[in-house]
Amino acid sequence: MAKMKIVGILVEDRASRAPAVQEVITRFGTDISCRLGIPGPDKENGLIVLAMEDDKGIRDELAGIKGVEVKSLEF
Repeated sequence: MAKMKIVGILVEDRASRAPAVQEVITRFGTDISCRLGIPGPDKENGLIVLAMEDDKGIRDELAGIKGVEVKSLEF
């Protein structure tokens, strides 16, 4: 069985950064098994959680966007 990765994406000032983040997520759409978006309590920031088998490419691209923090966990 392939290992699964959970990718957490913290987006600061999500209103201005959402288009760039969404563009990357869309390009990797066929690799994503599940996606969950959670707005922060202040609605300024947001957390996106992805489940996927290979996170290397998407992690690198998202980490290149200013104000975006990416962490992953492998099962």
